[in-house]
Amino acid sequence: MEGIGAPYPVEVTPEITDLGRFAVEHNKKENTVLEFKKVYSAQKQLVNGTNYYLTLEAAKEGENNFYEATVYVSLENDKDVTEFNIVRVGPGFTHPIDVTPKNTLLEFKKVWSAKEAVVAGFMYYVTLEAADGGDNYVYEATVLEKAGEKVKELLEFKLIGAA
Repeated sequence: MEGIGAPYPVEVTPEITDLGRFAVEHNKKENTVLEFKKVYSAQKQLVNGTNYYLTLEAAKEGENNFYEATVYVSLENDKDVTEFNIVRVGPGFTHPIDVTPKNTLLEFKKVWSAKEAVVAGFMYYVTLEAADGGDNYVYEATVLEKAGEKVKELLEFKLIGAA
């Protein structure tokens, strides 16, 4: 829901991709050699200007890593990277993962983003697009895979809005 205050998910558009490139290029000025690959997910927060929270992939010395970046765009359209951090992998941390569509009652369209957290097993946070009656919608799902079990439990599946 658009408004001043809380961040909300937005589609990864060419404008969002450009902000991801900007964040990686800005980091090059900090003597870090990174090559931009892709923006996986984005959130937008309206403040006195706009904060964009991006989860992106970039390569450092040929090794792909995931990063979280915050890009502030002022009302005058000036851009500034206010945060740029590598996403750690391990217990208590999340990171984007590639997913393949599985059987559903909805007609799967695409995954917008996915994260995995290591808990007593694995917790998956997935944002996906599916068609229902010919109309495309965005959903968020939370799936738990308990350690030592091959069964996955759908903890939450909610409609976010129209795609």
